[in-house]
Amino acid sequence: MQYPSAVVTINHLTVAAFLVDSYQTYTAPGTRLIAGVQRYFPTLPIILVSPRIGGFSRSFAHFDTTNIIKHINTDEIDWQMAALPVQAGETPF
Repeated sequence: MQYPSAVVTINHLTVAAFLVDSYQTYTAPGTRLIAGVQRYFPTLPIILVSPRIGGFSRSFAHFDTTNIIKHINTDEIDWQMAALPVQAGETPF
């Protein structure tokens, strides 16, 4: 699967940001996605952000994003496509 990604510095904090659909910023899918991309950015904190819709954007990270999320404008980031491995789901039987 491919996701737009970028390494950005916000308030002196460098993070790996991934632009994802809003539903992927919930705990269960967000945790799985971060675990999958962590091997590509082992030394950086990872944040998942969704595009702004009506001035509102959802985010998910394993750290407190309260002070940085307001500084992330997804329209101003130079996103690059990152090919990530597809996680195999549970078998139906």
